[in-house]
Amino acid sequence: MHKPVVAEEQPLRSSEREAGGELSRRGLLVGAGVAGLGLSVAPAAVARVARASSATSAQEVVNVASTIEVLTTVVTTTALQKLSLPSAAVDTVGAASREELDHFNVLTKKFGGHPATKRIWIPDALFASATSLFTGLVVGEQICINLYLVATTVWAAEGNSRLARAGAELVGNESVHRALARQALNLQPNDRAFAKYSQRESAAGPGEGLKGFTTAADAIKQFKAAGFGFGAKGSGPGSFYDFDTVSKHTPDPSFVNTPTPE
Repeated sequence: MHKPVVAEEQPLRSSEREAGGELSRRGLLVGAGVAGLGLSVAPAAVARVARASSATSAQEVVNVASTIEVLTTVVTTTALQKLSLPSAAVDTVGAASREELDHFNVLTKKFGGHPATKRIWIPDALFASATSLFTGLVVGEQICINLYLVATTVWAAEGNSRLARAGAELVGNESVHRALARQALNLQPNDRAFAKYSQRESAAGPGEGLKGFTTAADAIKQFKAAGFGFGAKGSGPGSFYDFDTVSKHTPDPSFVNTPTPE
């Protein structure tokens, strides 16, 4: 069994809540799919199936995840500057932006992630209204949930239980973000018995019918299909945003807790 490629762990102090990580195009490697695994399969068989069916590595997953967290931090922080949101929504989006930045910091500083770029092209339509923002967030958070389910599968198959648990914790947080975005659209927020993986979206609302995925690289593809760009212009009207500049304005609500996994 191949050991996952991660950086040596270092304690993450609260003062280190700032952007980090070197740029690396090599971080986005295209891998084959991770097979869906039944809960009744023995752990050793799970590992064998995952290794046989996937060329996605632990390092690729953490690189892609850190790149996506660049995007989500930029989107949520910029939304607070561009849109006039109700006070409750300001708190919700502000907390989400801090949590996405916390994710980025852990992925890069503790788990050795290298984002492919910190320059993100965001479609103008996303910031056209609060409805547009929350519609985009419902779909985007589901992509993140799917990505971290891929991550949990890969990290577990490579024998790193701590990373796998962190992946599960990330799924939990992104699921809360999705639920709150749906609630903001007056859609049922509590609509899942299990987080959705590679099956098609069956929930009424944004993203209905969109198929899930089984590789980390597919998360990038789905954001690109929605008009986002990673170091390059997206498919429609939009603007570039720089993570290092934007993240300086990410709020830090006092009620946000558990900034790192145990």
